[in-house]
Amino acid sequence: MTELIHYTQAELRIEYGIKVSNWLQGNLDYLLRVNTINQLLVIEAKYEDLTRGFTQLVAELAALDQWDKTPTVSEQPILVGSVSTGTIWQFARLDRIAKHFEQGINSYRVPKDVEQVMRIFVATLSQTN
Repeated sequence: MTELIHYTQAELRIEYGIKVSNWLQGNLDYLLRVNTINQLLVIEAKYEDLTRGFTQLVAELAALDQWDKTPTVSEQPILVGSVSTGTIWQFARLDRIAKHFEQGINSYRVPKDVEQVMRIFVATLSQTN
């Protein structure tokens, strides 16, 4: 994460609270944001239960889509998130225009696949429209 923050100039928020409404609120485990190009990425950390973590990640992406501090749809039409046990990483995308979620078919193991995981993070945080 330190290298990612250094390379992308992202700000890292840990246990970052968001509130969209009374029923759509909670804490994001990790929120990375690059203010200069208005991009963000969310990471949900889970010990062993990736399925439950993925369900939580989808809810978080839906909340971020409606959150007033999220970049506009034209600034960031795709929201990207990840759920991780620390050694296994899976990704999801929310197409904010079509209102469609996609779960990545691959899972990545760290440290073996750390370069691929970092590429996904950097691409997400460096994207401009």
